[in-house]
Amino acid sequence: GQSIRHRRSCSDPATMGNSHGGSRVCKLKKKEIKALVAKTHFSVEEIKALWLHFRLISSSEKDDNLIDRVEFQKALGLKNSTFVDRMFAIFDADGDGGITFTEFLECLSGLSSKAAPEEKLNFSFKIYDMDGDNVISVQELTDMLRATADENDLVLDENALSSVVASTFAEIPNHNDHITLAQYTDLLADHPMMLSQLTLNISALIAEQLQGGEIPLEDQDGAEDG
Repeated sequence: GQSIRHRRSCSDPATMGNSHGGSRVCKLKKKEIKALVAKTHFSVEEIKALWLHFRLISSSEKDDNLIDRVEFQKALGLKNSTFVDRMFAIFDADGDGGITFTEFLECLSGLSSKAAPEEKLNFSFKIYDMDGDNVISVQELTDMLRATADENDLVLDENALSSVVASTFAEIPNHNDHITLAQYTDLLADHPMMLSQLTLNISALIAEQLQGGEIPLEDQDGAEDG
């Protein structure tokens, strides 16, 4: 029967703020990079490459070291406002209206090929849990499926949408018209393809920035903190 089919969370990652001219010097401090290596799945060189990528996106509208909603939508090539709002809210972890480099990196880490299935599962659950109450309601599932269908140019009328939502809930015992994270985990165990769509090939972004060789740090003399 029909059930949720998760779209890839971002369009072709190579479109995510394609590089243009500009300095290839990374302005992060060595101790900042060391801290980011510890909390993400990325290496030093990968972090430097993603920092350059972040700088391209965050300066495309306003050069403030933050990715705002307009820059985010443009970088990802998304068009559906509901879907953009949801993705932006997940990246903007503290909800202040701007995505910092740390927020950007932590989300990409959770979507990378090195991320554990549980990380991708939690990310996709957040996409549907629009009000952050730790359950997915019928309305939330309906709204996000409508948005993802629109984002992918799929024609899905309200009857078809209702059918997909109903068949999804029908797979969940004792659901009380909402889906908990545990129930969602069981659902995805039966539909592993739903999560395979959530892997972002971030290595394509990194390779693009590394074409010019190793990325120099601005603070070459910066001492390594022990």
